[in-house]
Amino acid sequence: MLRNVMQVGCLLVVAATVTGCAFGTRQAPLSYPPAPAGEVRQTAPTVEASKNTTIVLEKFNDERTDKSVVGTVRNGFGMRTADVVASKDVAEWVTSAVGTELRAHGYRVVGTAEQDGKSSRVVEVSGSVLNAFCDMYMSYTGQVSLLAKVKGRDGELIAKHYSGEGSAGLVMAATGESFGESLALALRDALGKFMADLDGKLAGQ
Repeated sequence: MLRNVMQVGCLLVVAATVTGCAFGTRQAPLSYPPAPAGEVRQTAPTVEASKNTTIVLEKFNDERTDKSVVGTVRNGFGMRTADVVASKDVAEWVTSAVGTELRAHGYRVVGTAEQDGKSSRVVEVSGSVLNAFCDMYMSYTGQVSLLAKVKGRDGELIAKHYSGEGSAGLVMAATGESFGESLALALRDALGKFMADLDGKLAGQ
């Protein structure tokens, strides 16, 4: 009984806190890889290419239904009270993150105008951003979905939707940084699935 009372009390405190800071547009800093809000964000480590495959990475298209926002702020009653906007171009953010993951997995990554024949195998990676949105009530719910395409010399190797979820945890102040962290975690989740498919596909050839 006492535990239930304490849980309800905690929820009421959180609801009151969220209600008190529910107004005003937030800006979500889009970075990658993700790092907890309030901590110094580390840059991705430089990894020397270990695979004899060059990835030609094309910029992803932004095909989200609403490109103006990447999240919403709700008060303690669940009512939408403010928007969350991105600090940078969402398609560029996703493309850069894809490049980061490819390099971390040992691939050499170049742009469309940088092909130089240094690798025996060249693969093209492209795609579209279908969703990048973080909702919140008592906790953050970040969701990112992509359509990723991989094309080799003999045709299309992958054309598949990938979705990921991420959360910065319990909402205390509805900060832009927490929205950004949730989206970065969701993107990492989605890209983890894509990289597993890519590694498996290329290893099997």
